[in-house]
Amino acid sequence: MLHEGWYLMSDSDVELELAHFRGVPDTPGSNAMTLEREAALVYRNRGNLPDEEGRSLRLVLYIDGSLPLSVKRLDFEPDYQQPPAWRIEGSRAVNVLPLRVGESVSRPSRPWWEDPEVAPLEEEWRRTGTVAGITVPEDYRGFVYKTVLELRATGKDIDPRTIADSIARWLPHEDVERIRTALEPE
Repeated sequence: MLHEGWYLMSDSDVELELAHFRGVPDTPGSNAMTLEREAALVYRNRGNLPDEEGRSLRLVLYIDGSLPLSVKRLDFEPDYQQPPAWRIEGSRAVNVLPLRVGESVSRPSRPWWEDPEVAPLEEEWRRTGTVAGITVPEDYRGFVYKTVLELRATGKDIDPRTIADSIARWLPHEDVERIRTALEPE
């Protein structure tokens, strides 16, 4: 059973663990390994390079209505909104596996742009071409919406630098720099 916390898992381990989580009968075991927070951060800070079994860090978080995932993530990775100085050649991004738990948690039936948190950002962008006052090209607005919401939830400033620094935790450097350049005022 997947619990909230850090794991070393390969892609096939993720598939097997999700099958176990969903109760799929006769699912074989995986090679997933749990890690305590400090050990996971040490592993990440060494580059989060895949081990000999192809495993890299995954963070399992429950969507249970208690707290936004961005706030929960701070307990496990307090610096996740900062530029990832630990990324080196061959690094993998830290993948978060959000799992819905509890009977009261249901999947929204509305489109993403009608989500109560996203709708005002989408409306601002459609009206002005900006998100949180920052001019955002259409191709990047999805990245920016998610990041603006996470920065707000964690009390961080919102500007082109903090947005690009936050996005850097999961995108390759070239893509981050392209987004950073696109967001900076001329």
